[in-house]
Parts: sequence; C-alpha cells; structure tokens
Amino acid sequence: MPKARVHMSKVREVIRLNEIVGLSVRKISRALNVSRPAVDHYLRQARRAGLCWESIEHISDEVLLQRLQHSEENHNDPRYRELVVRIPDIVSRLGNRHVTRQLLWEQYRAECPDGYEYSQFCYHIKIYTSDSEISMHIEHEPGRKLFVDFAGDRPHLTDPKTGLEQPVELFVAVFPASGLVYCEATATQSSDDLIPATRHALEYAGGSPAIIVPDNLKSAVTKPCRYEPDINQQFEDFGRYYGCVVIPARVRKPKDKALVEAAVRLVYTRILAQLVERRFATCDELNEAIWEYLELLNDRKMQKVRVSRRERFEELEAHLLTALPVRPYTIRRFINEVTVQINYHVYFTVDKHYYSVPYQHRRKKVRIAYTDRDIEIYHNNIRIASHRRARGKNQYTTTHDHMPRGHEVMSNWTPERLISWATEIGEHTERLVAAVLEDREVPEQAFKSCLGILSLAKKFGPQRLEAAAVRANEYRVVSYKGVRNILERGLDRHNPRAVKQFSLSAHENIRGGAYYADTDNGGGR
Repeated sequence: MPKARVHMSKVREVIRLNEIVGLSVRKISRALNVSRPAVDHYLRQARRAGLCWESIEHISDEVLLQRLQHSEENHNDPRYRELVVRIPDIVSRLGNRHVTRQLLWEQYRAECPDGYEYSQFCYHIKIYTSDSEISMHIEHEPGRKLFVDFAGDRPHLTDPKTGLEQPVELFVAVFPASGLVYCEATATQSSDDLIPATRHALEYAGGSPAIIVPDNLKSAVTKPCRYEPDINQQFEDFGRYYGCVVIPARVRKPKDKALVEAAVRLVYTRILAQLVERRFATCDELNEAIWEYLELLNDRKMQKVRVSRRERFEELEAHLLTALPVRPYTIRRFINEVTVQINYHVYFTVDKHYYSVPYQHRRKKVRIAYTDRDIEIYHNNIRIASHRRARGKNQYTTTHDHMPRGHEVMSNWTPERLISWATEIGEHTERLVAAVLEDREVPEQAFKSCLGILSLAKKFGPQRLEAAAVRANEYRVVSYKGVRNILERGLDRHNPRAVKQFSLSAHENIRGGAYYADTDNGGGR
C-alpha cells in the first residue's frame, strides 16, 4: 500500500465512520473526499488485519501502517491464513502459567509441518497482539500482581444548591494477566482513601495477589528510590495484612505502569464518557453509577480473543489469589520510637494515657500502632502488648500479666482485705490500718505500709503488735517505720497513758495549792 495515497489520519476516519457512526462507503467517500474504491480497499484491509476502531484509537500511525501492510502481504500466503485461524487460541493459552511461545510453536508445527519457523511465528503473534487489550497477558504471571493508580483527569461532584463543581480523584486498579479492572471515586489521594479503595479492589476480585504495584504517590511511597524505596508505613501494613508485598513502579519508567494507564483510558472511554451528562452530589452516588458501567466493561467481549475480562480472570487468576481475611483491614496509625518508662508503661500522646507492657521491656524503644478501638505495642516488630483504647487523661491501663511478681501480689490487695486481716489481730490493729489507709490520698499508696505493719506480727507476735497499735493510735503514728520502732524499743510494753509523778522538795518560792485556795492571800481574786 503506497504511503502517499491517503494520509493515515483519513484511514483512521474511514474505520471510525464505518464502525462507530455506521456510514456507508459512499457517504464516507463524500465526507472525507476519498474515492469509493480507496475506502472499500482500506475497510477490507482493516478486516483482514482484525482491526477495529477501539484497537487503533491509541496506536501510532507507524504501527497502523505496518499492520495494514502486513495484512496485505500475507493475504495470499496459505501459511498465514492457517495461522490466523489459530492465533486467537494461541494468544489465549499464552496467558496460562508455564505456557511459553516455544511450547506453543512446537504444538503448532506438530499440527502444521509446513508452517512458519519459530522467529516468524513469534513475529506474527507480536503483530497480532501489538497495542491490543490482550497484550498485557503475555508479560505477567496470572494472580501475581495488582496495579493501582489515580487517574490524571478527575471527575467532579456538583453541589445541588449552588451548582459549584468539586473535583474528586479516580482510583483505578487492574489485574494485568486478565485485564480485570476496578475503579471508584475518592475524595483525596491520601492513605485514608487509597487504602480503602485498594481493599475494595481486592474484595471485588475476591482475593489477594502476591504483589501490589502502586505509582510513586506519597500515600504509598514516602521516599522514591530505584532500588530501595521507602514504602508508606500505613500502606505497607495494609499489604502485610492481606499477604501482599508492595513494590512501586520505578520512577520515570512509564512502561512499568503502562497497563494501568491503558486501564485508565478504558475507564475514560467506557465509563466516564457515559456519565458526562449526569450530575452527582456525593462520591457514593458517583460510585454507584461507575460500578454499573464497570460491570459492563468487565463483561464485554474483548476483540480477537472473544472472551471478557471477567471470563479471563475466572479462568486465569481467580484460583491463584490468596483468600481474604475474615475481618476487613482497619486503618492503623503509628507512633515510632516510644520509650517504655521505668514503671513498664508507655505514654500514648494522642489520648495522654498510659498503657502497660511486660516489665522486661522497661526503658526499651517500642512502636505504637493504634486504631479507633485498639492499641498495639511492638518491640523489634514483635507485638508485646495489646489493649482496648481508653480515653482517660493521665490514667493507667495495666494488664495483670505485665507486672513483676512483687507488683502482681500488690495488685491483689484491697482496703477491705487489709482491714479484714488486721481485724484478726485485734481491734486496735484494725483502727491503725484504717488510719493508715485514710491518711493517704489514694488507698493504693498505703498498701505497702499496711502490709509492712501486718507482717510485724510474724516477727514480734500478734499480742505485741496489738499493744504497739494501742500506742501508735494514741500518738497518731501512721507509718510502718513508726510501728516497727515502737516494737524494737519495747515501747509496746508501757502504758502510754501512765504519767510519772515527781516529788518536789519544800522551797520558799513554791507556794503550793493551799496558797491559791486562801482568799486572804489573793487566791480568790
């Protein structure tokens, strides 16, 4: 086909007007000012090459010309005509795991001994699948990857009162081996929207792939790098929950995300173009409409292989995905490098609350992961504690098993138990323990003092402790050390109420009681 006869843009229009608009050869000839034989010639060549408007819309003029010329050259070659009949099945089988071109060529030659050699066989397959929807099947192992990205052209919401338009994001995900597409509108590209959208894509597919491939947006990659990118901590945690590893596309390598870009173009033409005249007030309303056309897109038969994306997915990928967890992922946030205090509690700055960890981790660095309901604490990526989230400021949440042995014993005591023990010794000991408990602002502060006082009964005997309690109550001694001092000095053996009587020698300056009783001496004044 001579290149100079008709410009390739007119060839494209010939195909579009015939397939999309439905014009006859005569009307196309008049509209484009091209002869009727030329129009008929290009339509016949397009049919031989298996070209349609959707398959040529996004390919270059050079590729289009190559495919038309190739069809012309092979039109009368019996080997080509025989291969063309088999190619759809060959390409379809090429998407299966462990199926290679070499294997398919050997099977082809067994059935067609006079067929093409291996290099020509591969060339015709490449031409057949060049820039088509099925080209993605060749490069990717089924069930292994999910590509995710946000589209550049954004849909918008319309305020029903003011009519103002608000742009929103368009999330697109694609399973490359089958071409199954998922999309939805989100308010932002932040982790709070990216993670639920990716979770919805996994739920739509009914399983998890081994790898999630995002573009280098901040909510997925905090620091891009060709060799060791830093994955966003929340997105990495999401991937780990679903058994996936996050491997972002390389920076400035558009071929790494060519498949998701192709899926974005499909979403534009097959979904958003259908909604251009409609108005939506919320993302939920917009998504309901998007998902309706999404089903049509995935159920629509693809050119050449004559199967839908959904059928390809069910055949190639569905059984290779990992089953989803019973409970959907809940977004967790993280606080890194938190030091465990000497009292084996960590300070959660968000709520100003303290949570316990096993006491062996005192003064170590830990990481806090939290949701609206739960708190989890990790050391060296091993979870060492989990708590239901509490909101009380400057309060403590303590797990019994986290305490050292001495603290654990202490936690079992209550004021009532201490007073009951004291009552068994005597009423004065009971009064003393009650006074110690009352003397402290918080009863727990007095537990050690009370236990110390009661333990003195083992060393000195219950009778002496009861006697010491009498003296302690008399002089308001409310400490363990004070009661122990009474016992060690033997003061419990003396009556605290006894008062020594001193005899005074007679002296002229000592008047005596009679003096004040005598009114003549002024005592009665």
